[in-house]
Amino acid sequence: MDIERILRDKHSGDNEQLDFIFSDEKRIIVTAPAGCGKTTAMISKIARELCVGTIPGNKKVLAMTFSVNAAMRIKDDVKKLLPEIVNNPHSLMNRIDIANYHNFAMRLLHKYGYILNNNFTNLSCFQILDESKLINLGLLTFSEEADVNKLGDAITNGNYAEFCAAINKYWDILNQKIISNSIITYNGILVAAIKLLSLKPVSDFYSTYYKMIIIDEFQDTNLLGFLLIDKLISNNIAIFLGDDVQKIYGFLGAINNALETVSEKYQAKSILFKTNYRFRNNERMKQLDSFIRGYVENYRLSDNNATMLLKKLNTDKGEIDFISKGVEKIVGTTCNVAVLVRAGWQGKSIVSKLEEKGIHFFNALYTETDVEYINFYRIAVEEFHANALGKAVKSSLDKCLKAVKVRENEVYSDIEKKYIFDSLYKLLEKLFEVSRSWEGTSKERYINIDFNLSNNGLKHMMEYLDEKVVLTTIHSAKGLEWDYVILPQMNASIFPSWRYVCSPCHNVYGCDSGYDYCVNKFVPEMKRKITEEMSAFYVALTRAKKEVFVTVNTGVNQNGYVKQTNCFINLRGLVHQDFNWDDYIF
Repeated sequence: MDIERILRDKHSGDNEQLDFIFSDEKRIIVTAPAGCGKTTAMISKIARELCVGTIPGNKKVLAMTFSVNAAMRIKDDVKKLLPEIVNNPHSLMNRIDIANYHNFAMRLLHKYGYILNNNFTNLSCFQILDESKLINLGLLTFSEEADVNKLGDAITNGNYAEFCAAINKYWDILNQKIISNSIITYNGILVAAIKLLSLKPVSDFYSTYYKMIIIDEFQDTNLLGFLLIDKLISNNIAIFLGDDVQKIYGFLGAINNALETVSEKYQAKSILFKTNYRFRNNERMKQLDSFIRGYVENYRLSDNNATMLLKKLNTDKGEIDFISKGVEKIVGTTCNVAVLVRAGWQGKSIVSKLEEKGIHFFNALYTETDVEYINFYRIAVEEFHANALGKAVKSSLDKCLKAVKVRENEVYSDIEKKYIFDSLYKLLEKLFEVSRSWEGTSKERYINIDFNLSNNGLKHMMEYLDEKVVLTTIHSAKGLEWDYVILPQMNASIFPSWRYVCSPCHNVYGCDSGYDYCVNKFVPEMKRKITEEMSAFYVALTRAKKEVFVTVNTGVNQNGYVKQTNCFINLRGLVHQDFNWDDYIF
């Protein structure tokens, strides 16, 4: 098979993708806006380098990403697309390692952790905790608790100097006080892996074993992830793919201007993908995409224009009734729809209306802080370990499902929260079902499932559901797609949130508020917060393959004040186009 010709034909007309795929540069940064074919180009690049001999037959490519969900998507897409490109997709799959940062770090610890601490020989029995739960165990002194928090704060704030000052003391505490109790933290997994890669024999092996490292969704990488990658790169090919406009994990410590940072550090070639395939047949959506990107990138008033489908209503009830009619109409077609909200509580009235109308939907509006959510994952992990016993085979996974179902009453005490169990249980079923198609041994599948559960990664499985209607948050929707997206309640103090954005914005006179509207003035003090929230808005808009429908109402809130439309839909240059469902849903 003539791989060069096939790839040129496959990406014909997209000069930027072809430049990326056939580049011989050892350091490349790809900025890939939503819908620009990033994953397809990435897989073609991997296939090309494997086939032309850049990667010797006994070496591998390492594809890495920030989240467990993104890693699984890459695995799925590689498996689907490689057969279109090469004759021997299975042999090439065996030469590609795909992982998220924590998953890769766990592999290192399983193999070599004993060098750091002999307790790591029983790593499969370890409990993985975040720092807050660790501190509640009472294993640390007050001073040690403070040192543990310093690393977490440095990561969250993206403060490199504080991070460097805190990491060694953090490791000492972990190594001396925590690991002996068969406990490790999420940050500790990465810290330990970084310690291992600081050992010359280990780093020499991996820098020789992986001849190309390709990092996807790099904009969401924090300082620990960045240091881990830096330890792996050495003199090998390093490719960073991402989009700073889609950075929505700033609150978790995602590095500011991550792609620009690596550009300076590695003197990498920069390539910007320009062709929007998702909206190529919808000029209005393509302009809206570009318009919002411009505001996120430049943080200033724009002279550009775009049009948004926006329905303004006078009451909460009017808005909910309108949304339910749209959902009902979409259900009658072959398409699907997601109703995306900034915070889960916003969707309660929509849930009630859909239930009243008998419209079937998948409810994923819960948050990671919900007690029921926490309980479910705790039980799922316990039963997976107890029943799978290190190997993910169908019989053991079926036993795990039954055991989790038996413990349903431990997940929730309020019947109104039963939906959280039902939703997560369905996603767990789907995870086990999909895992049977994964490449690798039953032990490797076990490790992947275990890490999905340990990292609360079940929401990724929403893309495999058959439900035509999904209600979820914008952050949970990252990386997923639906035919239609509905964005409700675009009101100030709801999206953006009052506590995180609107209140501090008012305090620095960052907006002009009218009777029923708010307009942003783009003051310097609010740049980071406004940009992060507008990035979430951009991510929400780009989850749609066909259309995005925005709704807002200016009725009276619970305190008797008229609700304001938010600053995002009042951006200068944004034209509101009223719409009816019959004009767009056929």
